[in-house]
Amino acid sequence: MFYKMVSSYKLMIGLFMILAIGASVGTFIENDYGSARAKELVYNAWWYQLSFFIASINLIVVIDKTKMYRVKARTLFHGAFIIILFGAAVTHYFGLDGMMHIREGEKSNIIKIGDEQVETPFYIALKDFTLTRYPGSRSPSEFSSDVTVIDEENDKKFDAQIYMNNTLVYGGYKFFQTSYDDDEKGTKLSVNKDPGVEITYIGYALLFLGLILNLFDKKSRFQYLIAKMRKMPIASMLLPLLFIALHTPSNAGGYGEYIDTYLEEHRENSKVLSQAFGTLVVQGPVGRMKPLDTQNREVLSKLTGRTSWEGMDANQVVLGMFSRPELWKKVNIIRIKTPRLREKLGVDKYQKLVKFTDFFDNNGSYKLTAEVERANQLVPSKRGTFERDLIQADERLNIAFMSYRGVLLTLFPLQNNERNKWVDFKTMFATSDNSKIKRSTSRLLDAAYNRQYDKGFSYIEDISAYQKEFGKRVYPDEKKLEVEIWFNNISLFFRLSMVYLIFGLVLLVYGITSMFYNRLISSKIKALVSLLAFVLFAIHTFGIGLRWYIGGYAPISNTYETMVYIAYASVLAGVVFLRKSTIALSASFMMAGIFIFAAYLGEIDPEITNLVPVLKSYWLSVHVSVITASYGFFGVGAILGLITLILFMLRSDTRKHIDTHIKNIRHINEVALTLGLTLLVIGNFLGGIWANESWGRYWGWDPKETWAYISILVYVMVLHIRLIKSWYSVYLFSVLSVLSFFSILMTYFGVNFYLAGMHSYATGDPVPIPNWVYIISGIVLLMMALAYPRRKLNK
Repeated sequence: MFYKMVSSYKLMIGLFMILAIGASVGTFIENDYGSARAKELVYNAWWYQLSFFIASINLIVVIDKTKMYRVKARTLFHGAFIIILFGAAVTHYFGLDGMMHIREGEKSNIIKIGDEQVETPFYIALKDFTLTRYPGSRSPSEFSSDVTVIDEENDKKFDAQIYMNNTLVYGGYKFFQTSYDDDEKGTKLSVNKDPGVEITYIGYALLFLGLILNLFDKKSRFQYLIAKMRKMPIASMLLPLLFIALHTPSNAGGYGEYIDTYLEEHRENSKVLSQAFGTLVVQGPVGRMKPLDTQNREVLSKLTGRTSWEGMDANQVVLGMFSRPELWKKVNIIRIKTPRLREKLGVDKYQKLVKFTDFFDNNGSYKLTAEVERANQLVPSKRGTFERDLIQADERLNIAFMSYRGVLLTLFPLQNNERNKWVDFKTMFATSDNSKIKRSTSRLLDAAYNRQYDKGFSYIEDISAYQKEFGKRVYPDEKKLEVEIWFNNISLFFRLSMVYLIFGLVLLVYGITSMFYNRLISSKIKALVSLLAFVLFAIHTFGIGLRWYIGGYAPISNTYETMVYIAYASVLAGVVFLRKSTIALSASFMMAGIFIFAAYLGEIDPEITNLVPVLKSYWLSVHVSVITASYGFFGVGAILGLITLILFMLRSDTRKHIDTHIKNIRHINEVALTLGLTLLVIGNFLGGIWANESWGRYWGWDPKETWAYISILVYVMVLHIRLIKSWYSVYLFSVLSVLSFFSILMTYFGVNFYLAGMHSYATGDPVPIPNWVYIISGIVLLMMALAYPRRKLNK
């Protein structure tokens, strides 16, 4: 019986390795030869689907042989995977997924699936297709189809509108807005009929329920580890993932003497005027009335991924861009992520920021016209990393263009307008008969243009007075405006993240030192630590309350706010439940710092435009937040693994107590990885819900989502390796917890910065792996060798 179970476990590990390695190879095939080729050779290949089938049968055998059904939560989420795979099989083999093309004034019931055609029992007639673009751009802002459903057989006829995140469901078919004709007179709808959707969603529900219940089930492995930790002689719970802020080379200088002189003077002399400029009220793209300071920060963050540029704050940058656009078009201020796109623009493949003028050739033609049109025509699920970077770069270019033109500076309320609409400078000059406001705005721009910054204050006061007089119906409370600007300036959450990381690190060092010398932690130190923890928790509470006051709603509506809230929950857990444990408390604060710090890494853009409507989804925000949270716990596991390797190196006959600490940290590590895997699985399947509801496909084998799937398989193997006694050891588990984190690094960074550049292999110009990867890998391998145990751990 035991031998058969070990064989089943080995088979399970072997199958997961096949699935993980196959999928990783598939991402490289997809990157170089396209998704169709990757699906043909890997994802839809008979051997890959057979591996899924055998894994499902093996899982059923394991559930039966181990009598897993005695532990309900464990059975629930293991069984859910079988249900999900069954639902996916039903969808794959019996479902329908194709495209319907309709011209305005025409109707269709033809769904094209490759070279085949399928007829629906009803017609869809296109009354009107609407496409809106950004000012001065060919990039779409949003597009929708006004259609009529005609079902003669059932004598039904009704109108509907289809656009991103708003589907039409009728007769068992789902219609999604996907693309459009070049002349904008026709629409392309993605259509699917999914007989497995109910089965799949039931599997999702059981999976989520089982994973959550597993954390609280007294018979679960997780609760067993928690009980072990409570008995530890050292105060240990979680440990931090340490972020190292790498120096980013400056782009200052090198633009020519005139531009360099201008930038230097603007940086030194415009700060006070720019601050006053930021106090004006602006009507945001979605109608929110806010200080211009807030919008300027959003613009700069969107363009560069930073909170400042070459020593200038956001207000200085935006004022400069609008007052001297011809100069600012020649400075590096637009962020590009992928080497391939940099090559398209003709700049160095390692240059992170490029000029506005880099996007245009000597004739003034946009270099990326064809590529952008092609990327926008693609179904979102089929867009690769390069296409997404292309669309995002085009969006940044449009924002830069609008900043040069002042289109985003909607500072002037239209008089007697029922919609309380505010307009930009150009529209104000064309529609207003108020000579004073025209004169003041002109002189403000002249002062900024001529670098006579001290002469602009009175003109800003005139604009502010005009706003209060003609926009009083929507003009915000003065106190709230002041609070928002103050809140922007103090960067409360970013600074709090630094304090959390430092505070947690100090506690960690103290705890590790106490562990090494096998001494108790002073009760006075514990009291002081608890006091500081409560103070930091109170500050965090104040920050969330302040953001609630400013926004007028609970601050959990987007990814950034959710990450701040997750950090808050981490601190709450430490202060309320773990405060008696110094190391546990350090862990909670380190994790809080990691979450907030991650929100400032540049991947979470502030919302300014609606360029990609499909991303306006609640499911996406939750999906991203949960997955990002899992990365923090996996980072904890990697750090704990490294600490364990260090302790292995410190073992000696005179320090036998270290063996106890090694085993204790192993328990903590397993808890961290279990929590991380729970979050990653839930987050990944939430992404499936979002994708299915947005464009009718749970999974598209995009490299990003595929590497998240690979990470799930990797960590499942790490956590289940203990079941094979002949293989398992604390040393092996520690090594695997470190090495497995490279799958997370590949998911988060590698797909964007390495896989995206792999296209250049086809041209014979390989993308080099950064030196720091070799250095870190070398250090890890050296630690593994030095830490290899010469004797077994003491019991």
